[in-house]
Amino acid sequence: MFDALTLETVLIVSAPVITLGLLVLWMSANRAKSRLEKELSEVRNKAAIADQLKQNLAKTEFALKHANEAREKAETRFARLESELQSAERHHAEKLADLEKAREQLKETFKVTASEILKSSGEELSKSSKESLDKMLNPLRDQLKEFREKVETDSHKRVEQTSALDRMVQILRKDAQQMSEDAANLANALRSSSKMQGDWGELILTSILEKAGLREGQEFHTQQTETDGDGARLRPDVVVNMPGSQRLVIDSKVSLKAFEVCVNAESDEDRDTALKQHLASIRAHIKSLHEKDYPKLYEGVSFTLMFIPLEGAASLAFQSDPDLAGFAWERDIMIATPTNLMMAMRTVQNLWTIDRQNQNAREIADRAGQLYDKLVGFVEELDTVGQRLNQAQDAWSTAKNRLSSGRGNVIRQTEMLKSLGAQTKKSLPGSYLDAADDEEALPALDGPDKDET
Repeated sequence: MFDALTLETVLIVSAPVITLGLLVLWMSANRAKSRLEKELSEVRNKAAIADQLKQNLAKTEFALKHANEAREKAETRFARLESELQSAERHHAEKLADLEKAREQLKETFKVTASEILKSSGEELSKSSKESLDKMLNPLRDQLKEFREKVETDSHKRVEQTSALDRMVQILRKDAQQMSEDAANLANALRSSSKMQGDWGELILTSILEKAGLREGQEFHTQQTETDGDGARLRPDVVVNMPGSQRLVIDSKVSLKAFEVCVNAESDEDRDTALKQHLASIRAHIKSLHEKDYPKLYEGVSFTLMFIPLEGAASLAFQSDPDLAGFAWERDIMIATPTNLMMAMRTVQNLWTIDRQNQNAREIADRAGQLYDKLVGFVEELDTVGQRLNQAQDAWSTAKNRLSSGRGNVIRQTEMLKSLGAQTKKSLPGSYLDAADDEEALPALDGPDKDET
């Protein structure tokens, strides 16, 4: 009985302890379960983030691949276009070389003819002067006529080449559109930094200018600091030089952050909000450029080009705000995209090519005119020399006649003195003696009378 009582007592005393132990074990198990569930949730979140990063990386690599392919296609087409332009320039240079060769041949012909004319004298020069003059002037007239025809032909060909270039640029337009779309995907990596985005826009702008055939430091300049009339310092992104001392300012600092948000928005409400911010950003930048008044700094066009490096950003803005182009134009701003900027800069490059060709043609025409004027002056001097030679010939003939013609002429009288015993060492030429026609002879003088001696 004592043992049964003791066991019951032990059980009664041990029950709370056992219960407390079980409670502690249960609480420990719950805490471990909560910790494990939390760690499992974190692992799942990290796995989801890793999957998203992998997807983004794959999209970026895909976009980069297509951008590289589009760039290579565009570079190939640009190289072909540049090759055709270089061929046209070589053709024009060959024609100018032919003209220069013809001019040298004319110069040599002129030297030979002038030498032959100078060898002539007297009546022979007088008779041949008109014929020689025609021989000298007619080739020059023919050369000038041929030069004029070549210049006109080259002018027509340049017009045809310009038309062909416009057609090629239209073909490149699709490639430029593809490049812009691929560039939009790459721009996602730049949207976190405004400065990086600005540098990227300037890089795209410079690349377009160089592919259009313009040279930095000659046809365009970057980041030049200027001071306006009020003393404010301005630093346009690019200044394009044009023929006739004209300049065009291009700005590429428009922000595209709102456009990136709009494209990647998950809800219509977020997309509409970002679109409004995108349009407001473009309009604000237009106002800022208008206040800077870049055209006031330079002589030339009266507007500024605002470059948007993404076709999609510009297209979305124009579709959503039909008055945007008019709003910009009223403030002397024109919005440019990679496609139309490439065409505009190609046109500027063609203007430079035509300007250089026209300068060469004007210089050749001026030199041809100077050569013609000098030739006319030389011919006039030759006529004067011929007249004076004729006058000298007439004076010589008159003097000769006075010596050898008429009764009692000097030649006959001196010959008669010689025949009378004058001591001489030389004799007159036979032609003078034959010309002497005075038949009157002096009376023969007899020697001294011997009888008188």
